[in-house]
Amino acid sequence: MEFQEIGDNYQDFFKILPQDWQEVIRPLWKDYKKSANIYALLDEKQLVAGGIVFRTAPPNRTEFEIAVGEEYVVKGYHYIGFLFVDPKRRNEALGTRWLSALKSHFPEQGFWLTIEEQVLETFYVKNGFVRVSESADVGAPEWMFIYEPILKII
Repeated sequence: MEFQEIGDNYQDFFKILPQDWQEVIRPLWKDYKKSANIYALLDEKQLVAGGIVFRTAPPNRTEFEIAVGEEYVVKGYHYIGFLFVDPKRRNEALGTRWLSALKSHFPEQGFWLTIEEQVLETFYVKNGFVRVSESADVGAPEWMFIYEPILKII
């Protein structure tokens, strides 16, 4: 399994995303690709999982992400968005492998993200993220998580 930044081959990643995610990111990618990178897990050159790492604020932020997430943008944390595993390759721990590879690739980098499905909380906590906030919106709840690297003191 290989972890790599996929550069101009972003269409390969977009193809595995659900249609509604594609509709969000495709029109914005031209503007965001200057401040974001797509990292993928490749299995025999086949893209099986990937995500976008935004070095600035992500697109289409909700009021919750603006209010609570701005602190992490200012601190230099990178936002993880559109993390997705090819449905044909689910239950192989590829999401965990992707996050582990990302953290290894950027060992001193903090990350933040939001989820809209609370069932994903267990996955992110298992991968070293901590829930720091929850929106008050009952109709469309969101949860914010951060990952802070363990810095070695010499």
